[in-house]
Amino acid sequence: MKFKLNDYINLNSKQFSVKFFNQRLPLIYILFNFFYRLLIVNSKTTDDEISKFHKSGFTNINISLKDEINEFKDRFFLKKQEDKDKKKVHLELNNKDKKILITKIREKLSPFFRKLEIYYNSDCRISDILMWRNYNLQERNNFDEKEHFAEHFHQDSYLMTYSKIFINLMDVTEDDGPTEIVPRENRSAFVKSFNYKDRHNYNFTGDHSLIKKNTGNIGDCFLFSSPQLFHRAGVPKNYRDVIQIILVALPRKFSQELDKIDDVELFNNNYNHFQKYTKPYSIVKVIKLFFIFLRHKING
Repeated sequence: MKFKLNDYINLNSKQFSVKFFNQRLPLIYILFNFFYRLLIVNSKTTDDEISKFHKSGFTNINISLKDEINEFKDRFFLKKQEDKDKKKVHLELNNKDKKILITKIREKLSPFFRKLEIYYNSDCRISDILMWRNYNLQERNNFDEKEHFAEHFHQDSYLMTYSKIFINLMDVTEDDGPTEIVPRENRSAFVKSFNYKDRHNYNFTGDHSLIKKNTGNIGDCFLFSSPQLFHRAGVPKNYRDVIQIILVALPRKFSQELDKIDDVELFNNNYNHFQKYTKPYSIVKVIKLFFIFLRHKING
């Protein structure tokens, strides 16, 4: 079998990273994020939302999409599924409504996106949109069964140039399975309290005051850095509907590639369009990408 150093880093360093860095990420990604936060982001911002995002890895966006969601919510339909026991089902819209909805979302969130671009010292683009419903499943106190919708604590294995906005398609209480996140400043305490080893190996009885639940009203918007934060999908007593927007920070000369994605296509799987900026699969590519960002900041 041919040995590849980048495979070792990506697959086998996570256990090491949890033990020594309290993060479930490849070591090279941890280093990228450290230097990106140190040398590239605008951490001296006075904006409350961006300051919260920098410190804790998440922020509630002070913009409501309630009117837009109410306009379209009766047009969502559940995607036909073959597996009747599936607990996560995608929601769909017709193509005309997809175009209108993404236009309204962009217009409404554009002031916040501009603030993010100042923070990242890079362009920010919507690269992917998913809408789905999580159904109830019996809470488990072990890890014997497969996950249905990422209901165990984990970090997404991407660089911090990747982040998510969740938009509530309904009022969400603690009974509705809100997303649970561990603020960045609680990360070390969380790993210790829950004796966290991996997403399928930790205690359920840790200090739950370390965890924030994303409850809120229909149309509320919640940004979080899923690569930097431990998080999981909560289990609803009935069901929960949500829109997930993937945001990518990238140097301006590359943003045109994402600008070419048709608004309808944003609702498809666009992984190939953005993974090179968020999930490079070799140490060399990670290092090269960092210096592209740094050079972009220096040259303006």
